[in-house]
Amino acid sequence: MASGSNSLNPLSIHAGSFEVDLFRTISTTSPITMAPPNKESMIDPSLSDISSQETEISVETVQVNRPNKRVKETHHGVLSHAPSSASSRNHDDDDALRCCLELLFSDLPPSLTNKKTNDDISAFRQVWDAHGFRTSMVLSPRRAVSVYLDSCSRPTPGVVLPQGNEAGRTFLLTCIGMHPRQAILEKCYSDIRSVYCLSLFVHRLRTVRPGDMDDGRVRDILLPWEEQRDKELSNAFRDAGGLDPTRIQRFSHSCSETLSQILAKLADIDHSLRPDQLLREYDRITYENSTLANACWQRWLDGKGGRSDDDKVHTFPLDQVYFQFSPPGRYMPDRERITIQMKDGNDDEASRGKLILLPSLCQILRRDDTSRHPLHAVVENMIQHTWDDLLRNGYYVDPSRREQLFDPLQKFYESGLLAGKDWNVPILLNAHFTPTYPLSLYLAGTAGAGKSSLVRNLFPAINAAISSHCDPELIVRFVKQNLNKPFKTLQLELELRPNNNDYSVMSIIQGRRMTLSQSKPGLVLVALEEMPSNLAGRDPNQLEVSKLISLRFSGRRGEYREGDAPRNSAKRGISGDATIINIFTSNYDLEPSCLSALQRLEMFQNLKIVHVAPVAGKEREDFARSYLTQRVHESLSPRNDKLNIHLDIPFGEGDTRPLVRYLRMLSFYIRALVLNTKSTCSSAINDVSVTFDETTNITTLTTSKGGSMQVRLGSFDNIYAVNPTILDPRASEIVEKLKKLHPDLTCPVELCQILDFYFAKTLAPAVVLSKNKQLIHDLIILLSQSDEVYGITDIDPSEYKIMKSLYDSTDTPNLRDDIINILHGNAGALVAIELNCKSIDDQLQIREIIEDTPSMTAFSTERSALYKDRLFFGVFVEGPITPEIKSRASLLI
Repeated sequence: MASGSNSLNPLSIHAGSFEVDLFRTISTTSPITMAPPNKESMIDPSLSDISSQETEISVETVQVNRPNKRVKETHHGVLSHAPSSASSRNHDDDDALRCCLELLFSDLPPSLTNKKTNDDISAFRQVWDAHGFRTSMVLSPRRAVSVYLDSCSRPTPGVVLPQGNEAGRTFLLTCIGMHPRQAILEKCYSDIRSVYCLSLFVHRLRTVRPGDMDDGRVRDILLPWEEQRDKELSNAFRDAGGLDPTRIQRFSHSCSETLSQILAKLADIDHSLRPDQLLREYDRITYENSTLANACWQRWLDGKGGRSDDDKVHTFPLDQVYFQFSPPGRYMPDRERITIQMKDGNDDEASRGKLILLPSLCQILRRDDTSRHPLHAVVENMIQHTWDDLLRNGYYVDPSRREQLFDPLQKFYESGLLAGKDWNVPILLNAHFTPTYPLSLYLAGTAGAGKSSLVRNLFPAINAAISSHCDPELIVRFVKQNLNKPFKTLQLELELRPNNNDYSVMSIIQGRRMTLSQSKPGLVLVALEEMPSNLAGRDPNQLEVSKLISLRFSGRRGEYREGDAPRNSAKRGISGDATIINIFTSNYDLEPSCLSALQRLEMFQNLKIVHVAPVAGKEREDFARSYLTQRVHESLSPRNDKLNIHLDIPFGEGDTRPLVRYLRMLSFYIRALVLNTKSTCSSAINDVSVTFDETTNITTLTTSKGGSMQVRLGSFDNIYAVNPTILDPRASEIVEKLKKLHPDLTCPVELCQILDFYFAKTLAPAVVLSKNKQLIHDLIILLSQSDEVYGITDIDPSEYKIMKSLYDSTDTPNLRDDIINILHGNAGALVAIELNCKSIDDQLQIREIIEDTPSMTAFSTERSALYKDRLFFGVFVEGPITPEIKSRASLLI
């Protein structure tokens, strides 16, 4: 790629400059563009030259539901509704994908590439006027242009669009989320976003690191990927039958592995570069291009827009964007408008960052119910997204708990979107989430009720809801503090110390809001677990712990005093910080005196007490049905088979974790039955029945097309098919090879089924125990020789850390980080780990890493949480097997 235009020296970064951002020290002469498609090829050989950005950005795409009606284009270029059918819907989806690719990879429409003028505000308004939008100009208090939404459905009456401006109008409509097919376009963009962002990143690297990118070792990685990309995108334009969505999705998923290979190779070539430093630049690009609307804004505002360097277009210094909506109950479509403000050259704060809009932009502007505030529907979707994400991770929130959690979550999400403003003021459309309502919960219930599981799953669910609707760049981090320990120890851990020697929990809570790897402050969820009872003479005591938290969180080092809150406590410590979410868990109710001590602080004045009980009865059945349906639909994706699953099985009582494990295995067999039935039956399968026979202990699976399968409960509560069926040939191949090495292998059929579960990501994780060290070693070696499986061998818990402790340095070698590095660096990778436990202490060391819940450190993010559905642990045990280890095992061989 041509890179000589960069006159700055990108090698000026030193390896030791930890806080220096490689890409902030370099300014490029122009962003990136893609050549327009032509009859011979969809793109120019330099496809890597797509539109790129340089500053801060925001992450994650919004999931958009397809509309019930399709749309078609009239001869005037205006889109109108048309009846929907299966064939026409597929054709429309293909057209939408092509439209999405043209918006991203073609040159900007000529009508948007005006030359520079001296008056930014007038030129910006003229662009919208020339494309048929009704506008007005605002000069005070900040210069701005208002675009009226009634002119988005059709050009302003009496205005004739100049020839060739239709494409520019379509582009502008997409920028503001008002394209008639915006929802479908956003869905298509989510399928190709990884490809687009990686192409931007590659171009960026070629601009600032031309020598490294021309290295043969990097070219060997990039050329095959770029050739495949060109082929896939070209097919989208040429193939009259449409593009296979599964193919482009698979290619998009492969981008993460290509990215990790590029980062590792560049770090090998130049040791002054660090992979995490490069990854931050990639993250910025994904944030800026989180939705199609944002990607189009970046293309238009990057200052080039697909033209040559000599034909640079006018860039507009845009700042904040507001939506002036009709008051609820008084819908006035001619008054609704988007006001786009220009940056103030004298305001340093306003001039930072790029324009990034809310992922929920389309939902706000194209709302269905005009009798309500536009944000109400967004908040409702965020709450539903939270429930769905919890269910996806195997945690069911029953109606009672939903009712208790709904009000605090609703107020928290609303405050984050309003950002302290009144309900009647215009809505800020820039990506943001700035809560002013402190969210604090007290989860009380018996042991095993699921309190800690709710906390552990709630923070990634909140993060996902905020990323998908408000701010893709915002990160929710996790800090866990156990309160059930000697009071003197708790005092020491919560002690406030000088900043240069502060390794206390308090400094960790404050520091996790904005770490060196973050581009903006985020949120912190503090899990205050195991609040003790308030019995007199107990150490610790609930009242004393509550007083200590009230004192330390208010920034005070002295002793607790009765009466009002400490003077200036709201200005010290973290007591008034709504970006810190506090959740207590306890087996005991919160006493009134303890509640009073906590509520002296602003952050606990809204403390909501939620009583948690194990899911039982009808609610347990509802959970099982919902979770199983979700698992089956996800396993059959992207086939999108919609099945009605009828369950007649025992659901158990108490802890739901054994039920979740059972349902995961059941979903495996339902998927196998559906795929097998489809191979012999061309029509759709609509219903699956699952029935348990108490007399034979056999569960029968039956499809509406006559397919059937019987399964039984075996050792370690695993489900085995009565007539064994293996979906993944790797499982049987490994067992056959293992039998040759160990002719006396016990349970080969069961082991084959456990391996099949492992390859299908059914168990989380798969754990096989044995007292034969060589057998476990050979099994892990054979697994690591399989496609997409990475092996970690000979881990001795007494010699190698399983996970870092709080005071370990960040580069301390440990198994947990080794696994996470493999999973994050290789899309779709599976990991097989050999553990050698020679003592009871060794078995205690591995309990957390092999249990069937996500592994969280004391201060985690959603990205740093270790989810275990791609992990296989082969554990050699010398001596007696402890009950804790045996309860976590999938099989003993």
